[in-house]
Amino acid sequence: MGYESAMRAAGANVLAFRHFGSYQGEWWALVEFEGKKGFVSGWYGSCEMCDAFQMEFGYSYDKPNYEERLAEFGRSYLDNIKTQESAIESASDNLSWDMEAESMVAWLKGFHL
Repeated sequence: MGYESAMRAAGANVLAFRHFGSYQGEWWALVEFEGKKGFVSGWYGSCEMCDAFQMEFGYSYDKPNYEERLAEFGRSYLDNIKTQESAIESASDNLSWDMEAESMVAWLKGFHL
């Protein structure tokens, strides 16, 4: 379970998903949702306090209303679907110091939308 599963639970078609080991840990996804196709991103961490998914759900997937909460959590990332150009611009923000930024930009450029 995780971010990709949450977006699927919200009704998105996740076409591609990748984790990057950037400063905080960042992920990007290419999604189709409600007639839009583009990119969304977020951060993950190594503990419950630094990772939004872990903070929300912990390591237990049998909590009350889990599927409903999972879909709601996924929808929060789908509110801001970026164009490829905008996603590349965002991923380029830290090129001067983040060693993973170059990989993110290359991954985003690899799609022909």
